[in-house]
Amino acid sequence: MAITYKWTINALDARISHDSKDNVINTIHWGYSAVDNEDATKAASSIGTYSVEYDKDNFTEYDSIVEADVIGWLENGLDIDSMKAGLDSQIELLKKPVNKTFNSPFAEVVELDGEE
Repeated sequence: MAITYKWTINALDARISHDSKDNVINTIHWGYSAVDNEDATKAASSIGTYSVEYDKDNFTEYDSIVEADVIGWLENGLDIDSMKAGLDSQIELLKKPVNKTFNSPFAEVVELDGEE
């Protein structure tokens, strides 16, 4: 099963001022999605937050940070293999479901006058 994975950076939380630095990122709000390359209607996603530790010796000014930097922090700190396996499992369940949901199975059907 060929899958394409993609990061989305939804927001960055930052301390306005810390250790004489401005806009020090401390939390990343992320999304990680997977799409089946053979059937793009089969997709799964996950969201979360990741805490960033301040490192005064390896600090990048906010204005110099690019998306690849933030993704690198996530990939160094999160268990990407486990995340991919979870998304792969979700897609596999979309392709071959094992459960079914019966929505409102006992809802009363209301018929309007003159309509069938």
